[in-house]
Amino acid sequence: MFKKTGIGVNEDHLLEWSLFLLVFSISLLSGWAIFSANPFEFLRHGGDQLGYYHWLPSVFIDQSVDHMYWCFNMENGKRLSIFTLGVSVLQLPFFFLGQIGAEVFVYPIDGFSSPYGVAQLIGIATYAGAGIVLAYRIAKRYSTEESALIAAVTLFAATNLFYYSVYEPNMSHVYSFFLAGLFCYCSMRLLDGADHPSRWIHVFLVVLGGSLLVLIRHLNIVTFIFPLVIVLNRPNGFTTLWRNVIAHRVALITGVVLAIIPWVLQSWYWHYITGDWITFTYGMKDEHFDFTTMEPWSVLTSVRNGWLTYTPLMIPVVITLLVHAWRRSAVAIGILLVLLFTWLLYSAWWCWWLGTSFGGRGFVDLYALLAIPLAWLFRSIFTRSISTRVVTGFLLTFLIFLNFGLMERFNWEWSKEDWTWQLFFKEVSGILGGR
Repeated sequence: MFKKTGIGVNEDHLLEWSLFLLVFSISLLSGWAIFSANPFEFLRHGGDQLGYYHWLPSVFIDQSVDHMYWCFNMENGKRLSIFTLGVSVLQLPFFFLGQIGAEVFVYPIDGFSSPYGVAQLIGIATYAGAGIVLAYRIAKRYSTEESALIAAVTLFAATNLFYYSVYEPNMSHVYSFFLAGLFCYCSMRLLDGADHPSRWIHVFLVVLGGSLLVLIRHLNIVTFIFPLVIVLNRPNGFTTLWRNVIAHRVALITGVVLAIIPWVLQSWYWHYITGDWITFTYGMKDEHFDFTTMEPWSVLTSVRNGWLTYTPLMIPVVITLLVHAWRRSAVAIGILLVLLFTWLLYSAWWCWWLGTSFGGRGFVDLYALLAIPLAWLFRSIFTRSISTRVVTGFLLTFLIFLNFGLMERFNWEWSKEDWTWQLFFKEVSGILGGR
């Protein structure tokens, strides 16, 4: 697995770079195919995408947070950004790239002209590619290389991860997918023994990545359950973790300092706008959790953005996860707990269908972990008869074809109350019939 090539790069890293470039290229070229006529349009589109991005033009061009572009008007006359600055931290390098492009090619330097849009398409393709590589690395730790690789590619092609990498690139989900993968992978590396020692970068990134993951979407803190379960299940787990962390004190301190900075800035903004250092911004709009009217089955199976309805690949994945959890696999139990809490929290949200969402978008954040049971599924299939593998190949091809067809046809009306199963199957029929 770790043979050297003639240029001194081990084959495993070469495979990872190839995987990254595959996803990066497909994501970027697909995004360009959709937005090339007006590559700035998705930056200006009102809604969540603008809410995550508007921090950058407001701070670096307008030099003011008083009148950002997508805000809630408060009773005190101020305008509150419902969304945190977490996503904008990851977008920042590519915003500067767009700034340079605008200056060089004489475009408006306003944060919303074509160079900024192209730069953000490059950015989302980068995070999608890196996230898939991390999903592959995580899955490979608990499965075979072949099954992990196919699982990673399948995650990109047969789920709504592709949609949020291409069609709505400024939404938070691909960024959270990347950060969740980064946090979980680095956490597991910090539990490795002397035969595969952790490095300073793992300490640094687990702190910084975990901090940004929770800042982007506070609900993402449930992801921390997974490494906690792994630590509790390992003999001397906490001892190993502590030894590996404390061995890189400088990286730890540096990571903590950098991780705190975005939270300090966010807290300052909340205090400036609301007078409170900590603010539940959604509550300002009376958006809330209601655990007395939960909709757990609707979140999974409703025609209005049900996760399993629009991403049926996850049905056998969840079954595989349940089987391994029943066999008392700590890894499966950890993933299942993360999935369970995420599911229940979304089912208690006042808008359980998550607005204009393609297929339960909140679960996209967890796909790096779900690569593990998906890899287990493929590993099991590889041990079966040739006919089973051929049938699986046809089914997988069908799921990818269906996914791309649904993505191409999706529009906001699919999230409304009058969207029915009859209308859904009419769209599916059109996809299968080539109409």
